[in-house]
Amino acid sequence: MKVVQIPVSMITANPEQPRKVFKDEELEELTKSISEYGVLQPLIVKRAEGKRFILIAGERRLRAAVLAGLKTVPAVVKEIQDREAALIALVENVQRENLSFLEEARAYKKLMEDFGLTQGEISKRVSKQQSTISNKIRILSLPDDIQNAIMKNGLTERHARALLKLSNQEDRKKIVERVAANGLNVKQTEKLIEDMLASKEKAERNRRKINYISYKIYMNTIRKAFNQVKDVEKNARLIESDKGDFLEVKIIIPKNSRCFT
Repeated sequence: MKVVQIPVSMITANPEQPRKVFKDEELEELTKSISEYGVLQPLIVKRAEGKRFILIAGERRLRAAVLAGLKTVPAVVKEIQDREAALIALVENVQRENLSFLEEARAYKKLMEDFGLTQGEISKRVSKQQSTISNKIRILSLPDDIQNAIMKNGLTERHARALLKLSNQEDRKKIVERVAANGLNVKQTEKLIEDMLASKEKAERNRRKINYISYKIYMNTIRKAFNQVKDVEKNARLIESDKGDFLEVKIIIPKNSRCFT
């Protein structure tokens, strides 16, 4: 593997970079290290037009090198096609860069959707358990505004997974707000969600109980009215049919009956 020095001014950022947020404190720490020891891990680039290079992996190192005032950085030049470069970029960044769990999950999803990789294939490429990849991808089922709130409030992956137990969007928002406002840890968050679900289940049981009581009142009223009809019309019939979600009631009164008491 040949390592060459390339001017930082000739390197273009990678459009497939899964990491979108670079924290100032992290860059500052890496910048200090590079100022003292240089870039220890070469960047990976590919050739572009006009004697320029496109970064495949190492944007964090490149940014820190620029901040450290370096004019050149060590790099390995890969002679590969755009699609292969994009695939390598995603895999390399997942393996090497300090991604947030949501950035990592989006990278896995991109590998599946854009490159047709299975979770098993991704697992082998990034040297992580398939269950780890599956759990991260599941978090992306949360709506974008909830994902943004999770990152904004510095919540963890386990906080996010706990939110998957809730199906109602407004409930998720309330939980995130309470967790952020009170600095709740994962265990406290899970308890809060369990209490909310238990409360909703109790409310649903009460609603069904009220509906059942109402149903009994309705049927008793109908039967009393029918019994009055029955006293006059012996051939009258009341038919009840349970249809699952509703009860069908038919009252049949012959028009030409002569059976009066």
